Amino acid sequence: MDPAPIAAIAQHVPVWALVLVRLTAFFASAPLLGGPWAPGSVRVLLAVAVTIAVAPQVPVPAQVPLNIGFLLLAAQEACTGLALGWLLSLTVQGVRMAGELINRYAGFQAAENFDPSADIGEGPFGDLLHTAIVMVLLAANAHLLLIASLIDSFRLVPMGAFSFGPAATDFMVHEIHAANLTALALSFPVLGAVMAITVAEGVLVRAVPQINVLHLSFAIKIGVSAIVMSACLPSVIAAIGALVAGLGGTAQAAMRSFGT
Repeated sequence: MDPAPIAAIAQHVPVWALVLVRLTAFFASAPLLGGPWAPGSVRVLLAVAVTIAVAPQVPVPAQVPLNIGFLLLAAQEACTGLALGWLLSLTVQGVRMAGELINRYAGFQAAENFDPSADIGEGPFGDLLHTAIVMVLLAANAHLLLIASLIDSFRLVPMGAFSFGPAATDFMVHEIHAANLTALALSFPVLGAVMAITVAEGVLVRAVPQINVLHLSFAIKIGVSAIVMSACLPSVIAAIGALVAGLGGTAQAAMRSFGT
């Protein structure tokens, strides 16, 4: 038996293994594809399938060491995939945070239920906005965009080139700041209405102390919050669509920051 074909295949095994490490790490942290969104077996099979498809076109280092250096390369690839997936997931977390802000200040905390996809308790508005961004992600084929961005990462951040330097740190801080701004912007209409009701309660207590304002405020806040969210929902969905449309640019900027 000619050992040449086996030797040729063996030369590519380390490279394929490194590609698989980056893909698996990305699918563990990316929105829609990572975490508890999909079963672990599905994520592993997806990582293997994408590895088979893209590994032959991946630019590889001049030499892949088969000693402790290989483990260091694998750690770099894992960091690349995890960091890219986590940064992209901040968009989803910002939208979810908006729902949780509304739940907290509009009196919906008593209606919380356990969300197995996040291992936390989540109220009605958190569920609503979470479902909205998932539907927008699927409608916009964002899952395909995420996979395409991951494949492009091998061009922008070649194997062994990952560096979490000042540029990456600045970009991470910027994205966390953007996620918080997203949460505040999406929740502002409802929170503004709740704040107005709270101010009116204070005035009413001063004017008519005999009225039990605390007893009435919960029902008023819940009703007004539901009405305001219903009125603003088309604008909220449009804003979420704009956030999803920007995921590709976010991925490109993240990968450029990792390579500098």
